[in-house]
Amino acid sequence: MDEEEAYAHVRNTLKEERMMPFSTSEMEVVRSVGQCINCGTCLNHCPVTRAVGVERFTGPRGIAVELSRSPPEYWSSTDRIYLCTGCGTCREVCPKNVDIPNVVNLMRRRIFSQRPDLVPQSLHQQNEILRKHNLAFVPWDDPDEKAESRNMRLERLDLPFIKDKIRKGAEVLFYPGCQAEERAQEVREAAKIILERFNVDYTLVEKMTCCSLPAILVGDMEKSIELSTILKKQIDDLGVKKIVTTCAGCTSNLNEIAARNNWEIPVYHILEFLVEDIGVHEVSKALSPMDDHTVRVTVHDPCHLIRHTSRRVLEYAHRLLNAIPDVEVVESSAHDLCCGGGGLVGRHSPDVSRVIVKENIRAIKETSAERIVTPCPLCTAQIEESLFRDGSDIEVDDLTVFIAQSFEGG
Repeated sequence: MDEEEAYAHVRNTLKEERMMPFSTSEMEVVRSVGQCINCGTCLNHCPVTRAVGVERFTGPRGIAVELSRSPPEYWSSTDRIYLCTGCGTCREVCPKNVDIPNVVNLMRRRIFSQRPDLVPQSLHQQNEILRKHNLAFVPWDDPDEKAESRNMRLERLDLPFIKDKIRKGAEVLFYPGCQAEERAQEVREAAKIILERFNVDYTLVEKMTCCSLPAILVGDMEKSIELSTILKKQIDDLGVKKIVTTCAGCTSNLNEIAARNNWEIPVYHILEFLVEDIGVHEVSKALSPMDDHTVRVTVHDPCHLIRHTSRRVLEYAHRLLNAIPDVEVVESSAHDLCCGGGGLVGRHSPDVSRVIVKENIRAIKETSAERIVTPCPLCTAQIEESLFRDGSDIEVDDLTVFIAQSFEGG
């Protein structure tokens, strides 16, 4: 077989398997996999492999191998590619910095566009919500019921309600993210309390739009681009100079999009904003004891902050917690282990997600902490549900809410 015949054979094979040749940018990702030295370090640290074993999830190295296989074998990887939580642990420990989370997103992208029949039905359903509502969750049908739910949450937490601000020319856009907008409304409201407390000139968007991360995880690049374009137009129309979020996933995703598309606007998690723009000393002036005794707290580190953004965010979390009177911070042995909720694994394979989080629950209980706090609504929900199922009485708080509750005078 000469070169021309070989090329025709490859082209026909790709056509039969409904595959398109890699683009230039995709080829960079593919070539990066060649740096893998098969040391197996990633397998020893992958939370999914540790939880369910290599028989069900071959791990980061297995995913890298799948990418280089022939089309029929490539498509056979779909039952594994959707079990990756995207935590980034493999990339962090890899001696060659092979970017497996990026590889996973590439493979999901190609499966979605070329073999949508292989995408799990639950992810198609997730994508239908995104396409219909531009949000990761179905919004409330009745605004009054949504407000009533919000008020009940605030009353339980003894937090005041502050009316939304939407105006052009503000310094900061507060972007709560889909989960805080539709599910964990107390996080959205707590952030407003914090921003008001320090006289931050902020605004919200008039109509909330997803940051596009769920669309990326499903593999729908068309929708992800549409969502980020809508958000950028909102940002431009408002004329803000900074973006502040309360969601770990939104923080990492918007930082990446802003850098790639030259938005020239910084994106902060609210912890970063408090430390870098307000200052810990200034924040500490507003804090007071939370209870009539020392509160023992442990912290869970969201993957999208420590591995996709910067570990300094959790250093900031500890600095802020240590500034609250009568709060004792104790470290969990699994504080930086993935909670199992990322990568839409909780949506696609909740059984796997629940096994992954068991290690977190075991370590949290060993600390004898009264509360666990984490600066991520998704991690909060995942850990809270697991502790409840386990029969534990440990309270779970989003760190934004915990800080708002600690303000002197409520």
